[in-house]
Parts: sequence; C-alpha cells; structure tokens
Amino acid sequence: MKNKQRLLFSLILLVVIFCLLFSFSQSLLIKRDAKLDLRTLATRVALDLEMLPIADPLFNYSGDKKRTAKYILEINDKLQLNKSRITVLDIVSVGSTNKAPRENAYLLKSAHKNVALLYDINTQHSWISYIVPVTFAIMAWVLFIRAFILNRQHSTEQPISTELNKPKLVVNLHTKCIHLSNNQSQQTQLANKPLCFYIALVEFCDKNADVVLNPNKEAPEALLIIANRYFERLTVLGHTVRKKPNFSSSLEKTLSEIRAALDEALVDNPDLKAKYYPPKAYGEGSRSKLHSYGLSEISFDDVQVIGK
Repeated sequence: MKNKQRLLFSLILLVVIFCLLFSFSQSLLIKRDAKLDLRTLATRVALDLEMLPIADPLFNYSGDKKRTAKYILEINDKLQLNKSRITVLDIVSVGSTNKAPRENAYLLKSAHKNVALLYDINTQHSWISYIVPVTFAIMAWVLFIRAFILNRQHSTEQPISTELNKPKLVVNLHTKCIHLSNNQSQQTQLANKPLCFYIALVEFCDKNADVVLNPNKEAPEALLIIANRYFERLTVLGHTVRKKPNFSSSLEKTLSEIRAALDEALVDNPDLKAKYYPPKAYGEGSRSKLHSYGLSEISFDDVQVIGK
C-alpha cells in the first residue's frame, strides 16, 4: 500500500512540476509576443495619429468620438485576425505630460499632440494546451519507474550471479585434500585431525553463527561430536587410522595447520579468506580473551564435501 502511495505521489509531483514549468514558459511567451504586437500596433497608430480626431481638452477640441471608436474597432479586428492577445481600449490625449496615465498605456508623441494608447493583454492560458505537459510528465514517470525497476532487478541479480561465479572450497574425504572448485590442480593435503575439525567447524558455525569460539576455552561439545563423526567416516572410507584423536587438545596447532592449508588453496583467491579462514588472535591479554576462531560469514553450502 505504501509503495502505491509513493508511486501516486511521484506521479502527481511530476505532473505539478511539468505544469508549473509549462505555465512559466507560456507566460514568458505571451509577454514576448504581446510586446512585439504592441510595438507594431504603436507604429501603425503613430502613422495615423495626425488624421485621428482625438479630443484634446487643453485646446477645447471635442474631437470625433464615433470616428475614433470606428478606428479602434478596425484595429481590434486586425489584431484578432492575427491572433494577437492585445486589445485596444481607447486612444486619449494626455496633454504635455511625459507619463502614461496607467500601466497598460503606450505613450505616443507627435509635433502637435501627445496621446496614450490604452490596451489590454489577454494573459489567460488555454487549458487544452496543458495536455502536453501532463502527457510528458506521465511519459517521464513511466520511464523513471521502468528504469528504477530494471536497475533494482540488475542490482539484485548481479550479487547473485557474482556469488554463483565464485569458486567453492572442496574438501575431499577420499584423498584428504582441499582445493577450490575452479582449480583442482592446487590441492593441499591435511592430516586427519585438522581435516575433520575444519569440516566440523564449518557445519557448526553454519548453525551457530553467534557462538564465540575462544581458543583458550574448551571447544563446544556439539562441535566435537561433529568432528568425531567425520573421523569415523574416514575409517569407513578405508583410511588407516592409528587412534582416535582428541580434538579438544592442541587447538592452536590444529588451527595453524588448517590456516596453512588454506593459505595454499586460496593463494589465487585471497578475497575468499574472510569466509573460509579461521580468524587469528591479535594482541595479548583482554584482546585475546575476546577472540573467536569461528567462521561468521560461512554456510555449509559454501563448502563441497566429497565422500561425506
């Protein structure tokens, strides 16, 4: 529901913006055209000014109002034919003043008299013309939504495709070797204890990502059970085993052997260390107490175990 409201709001916003821009540009065009028409009109009236019987109170000249009105009517007819927005209201004498009697008045001067051309400008917009900005706003909105959806799909698909293209770590119980799925030639062999412990660590961390595995403490019982299960699998596969290892002893040595093997296997893909590499402890004292060798970014699907 919120997404629909946002889409509707974005459409309304675009329509308003486009209409405001269209209205502003229309107003500028109207003023420009009216200015040009007014200059043409003033030139025409100025040429006919000496022949117009305009009343002049200063010289007690009453003029000919009918003839002046007829002249104004003819002028307005021509303006309408030319689809001008200007309408002449009156032509009046202003005596010797150099100022127009009102805002919409154009002052004309001659040798014998000064007159003002009173006019009106039709600044109304045609509402039908607003179909254009509304149409463009809808088109822009559709293109924007389409681009947004395509970009969102691309951004979600790209990490997935990138993740699929990344190689996996392969642990082969038959050969007791580890290697990346895209590089079988770079195989590193592991002893029984670090091999079983590493697979158990991956499986345990997949289900218990929040558990802190501190090397100074006993390994969790669940982790040891998984490690012993994989060790028994090695015996089933026919590997000669002297005795069952104690996975909770010499933990640092076991982790060091795992890290050394991973260094060889991931030599061409160091960016994968953050996922597969058991973190080392840095610093002493309280800092090492907070250390965890757990694999926080891994899932069991990230490792292919052959022979399990």
